[in-house]
Amino acid sequence: MDSIWGNFAEIATAGATIAAVVVAVRTIQAKRVDDRRTDRLNRINQQLSLLYGKLSILYETGTRDWCSFIEQHGNDSKLYPREFVDFFPSWGNVNELPPPTAEQLKAYRKWLKTLFAITNEKMLEVIYSNADLVIGKRMPQVLVLFAQHVSSMRLLQVTLEEEEHIVESGSKSAILDDWREYVKLMAPYPGDTGFYIGACFEVLKEEQERLLSTYDTPLTEMEIAQKIEAVQRESTKFWNERGVTIRAERAASQPS
Repeated sequence: MDSIWGNFAEIATAGATIAAVVVAVRTIQAKRVDDRRTDRLNRINQQLSLLYGKLSILYETGTRDWCSFIEQHGNDSKLYPREFVDFFPSWGNVNELPPPTAEQLKAYRKWLKTLFAITNEKMLEVIYSNADLVIGKRMPQVLVLFAQHVSSMRLLQVTLEEEEHIVESGSKSAILDDWREYVKLMAPYPGDTGFYIGACFEVLKEEQERLLSTYDTPLTEMEIAQKIEAVQRESTKFWNERGVTIRAERAASQPS
């Protein structure tokens, strides 16, 4: 009997040990899940507060400033959405938009120095300071092109200031009153900048809310990147189609 009870005791002890191991493993697994969730949420919070949130408000501010400038000093129609408001005519068809006058270019230089350049430099500083928070494995092309645009605008400003000094000294400038000289020095502003920033902010906010309100598994960085690409594609498709309509309306409004 003693041997039987001894076997029972050993079996019970072994069972208790196995149960304890199972509980320990599950506890460790649960902690790992919680840690991963916390890490993902912390990163998303940083991405929103330090990078994409700041870019979003700066981009919106810059866009509003630009539209305000066009309303006061531009030739573009006030009937079109702000996504299609231009100051300089395109090289392809200078007849689609009257080129700016010397007086309008003077106003542009003032707004460029006091508003546009400052906002763009702030955006670039946010990108430079928080490059590690960029979503994906590599720097998005739109941000690289934006940095190139800002760098070119620095050169434009220096050139324009030099020409203004020439005029102040009594000589004539061949650049200040010619809009083509401005465009030559500008690297194109990437038109999808707003689409990218908006998509990143939207998707990150959705994921942040999901992690705060549910116990669902967090998305990986690459899954978030894929969602952003999908949102950006939809926005680009919508505005491309809208752009076709806008250009058709512009062409129809031109005197024959």
